[in-house]
Amino acid sequence: MTNPPPPLRPSGSYEQSLTETRAARKALEARIAKARRRRRLGAIAAVLAVVGGGAGGAAWWLGRDTAPEVTPIAAGPTKKCATQTPVTLWSAPSMQPAAVALVKAFQADPSSPCVDYQVISRKPIEAMIGLGKGQPNRPDGWIPDSPLWVQKVNQAAGLNAKIATPFAESPLVVAMDPAEASKLDAQPAWLELVASDSPIRMSDPRSTTAGMLTLSTTLPLLSPEQGRVIIPKLAQQMAPSDDQLFATYTSEPAKASAFPTSEAALAEHNRVNAQKKMVAVIPAEGTPSFEYSLINVSTNPAKAQGIEALRAFLRSAEAAKTLASFGLRSTAVPVTLPTPPGSIGEIKPGATPPAAQVAAAIDVWQAATTSFQLLSVFDVSGSMNEKVGNTTRVKITQEAAGIALNALPRSTKLGLWVFSSDKGGTGRDYKELVPIGELSNDGHRARMATAATSLSKEVDGWTGLYDTIWAAYSKLKENYDPQRVNAVVILTDGKNEDPNGGLSLQQLLDRIKKATDPKKPIAITTIGIGPGVDADSLRKISRSSFSDFYGAENPADMTTVLARALFDHECKDGVCA
Repeated sequence: MTNPPPPLRPSGSYEQSLTETRAARKALEARIAKARRRRRLGAIAAVLAVVGGGAGGAAWWLGRDTAPEVTPIAAGPTKKCATQTPVTLWSAPSMQPAAVALVKAFQADPSSPCVDYQVISRKPIEAMIGLGKGQPNRPDGWIPDSPLWVQKVNQAAGLNAKIATPFAESPLVVAMDPAEASKLDAQPAWLELVASDSPIRMSDPRSTTAGMLTLSTTLPLLSPEQGRVIIPKLAQQMAPSDDQLFATYTSEPAKASAFPTSEAALAEHNRVNAQKKMVAVIPAEGTPSFEYSLINVSTNPAKAQGIEALRAFLRSAEAAKTLASFGLRSTAVPVTLPTPPGSIGEIKPGATPPAAQVAAAIDVWQAATTSFQLLSVFDVSGSMNEKVGNTTRVKITQEAAGIALNALPRSTKLGLWVFSSDKGGTGRDYKELVPIGELSNDGHRARMATAATSLSKEVDGWTGLYDTIWAAYSKLKENYDPQRVNAVVILTDGKNEDPNGGLSLQQLLDRIKKATDPKKPIAITTIGIGPGVDADSLRKISRSSFSDFYGAENPADMTTVLARALFDHECKDGVCA
């Protein structure tokens, strides 16, 4: 089924809302290229993933299925709008290309409201932690790919979001190399797929929907003995995302010959990789589905009405055709989608696992895989009081720290330091607010929460960065936990400006090099916010210690960057990169 390209509209924020991912970009280009042949496609800067947010409330969160009591936005039959209400939507990556086409088609309807929608791709973990009430870049609407993420938002950020009725779905499938699928005697059971000599690979169940749905569906089918053997093996081959697994298959098929993903993602891969197509294999027990709903998160009446109007359109027959052209199934209008030749089993939507089942599966996964020991170190120099919209850098950091605390697994060991200059006394730039302890201890968790909310009280002084990094590294080396990934996470908005002199960059790098033990790796992850950071120096420090630098020149993006730094790296044999 082919959907015609949406009509042309004046260039606006829509043109800036294309996602950074290769696959999504190509999907959109293919559908609107004819209508925009003479215009160069724009692309927004890469959306950085991450932890940010804070405690909000039911009064802020307006997610619901019924329209709010607001005055409708005027729209005449000829669609002449003197002004347009800007509405920002965050969308799950697998829906983003379709969402862009859907809002384009909706805006072209003369009866639609005068709203200019901007659709931005956000991974589940990014959206989950970036929806804090105090965040300057918070969206007006959100399209998650599972109601489970809405429940996680409620838990992590203390919100009261209501789960909206889904307008689209995409069944989970196992994407498999055609030659491997041809070797199957019959439709396989989940156990056969995860317990063979060459088991399927998975994306991280803590931060991806495909991984979360796969783990929570599979685990109840395993005995405790099977789980103790199978889960560590799956974790060893885990990838950060479905996109990475598709990319690996494209370049080296043997290294990613079978993995769970959405039907839509498989269709998109096959569309843009004609020579590297994969087939769908459906386990005998069936699979759950990705479910897409539109959540209203705006307190502005005009924006809220724009969200409600779009929600009604998303359940229309026209929207169903557009969804189908992207390999997505409307929940309101039945559609039949083609199945890749050579596929095994019937692709059909299945129910979402209960939240309790998902939580139990994640707990088992975390207990059976490598946990983290993190020492978080936050800059509280005077510049952290600089304004970012209606808030400040340090207040954004406080919210981010609070959400991270709730988002990190309870098995994580976490400590909190702050630094500026002479923060711990003359000549000592850092101060320990909370020693490293396990988040499963309610007392330790409470102390961390209290400390996270007090960062703004600590702001003053210069940036004693290098001495602090060395002290934090030395602390972890002294307390190295061989059963965990050990990492220092440094967040700063400046560069090393120590009035007491202290270590130079080269001296710090030399010390790290001398102290590094490949058998006991310690990662130093650096996060720079604002234009004043010394990115090159921070990158050198991190790359000398099994990690990397994450930057957000716009401080408003800091929360997404923090999430990426905490959740989006890959760990192998205890080494995080």
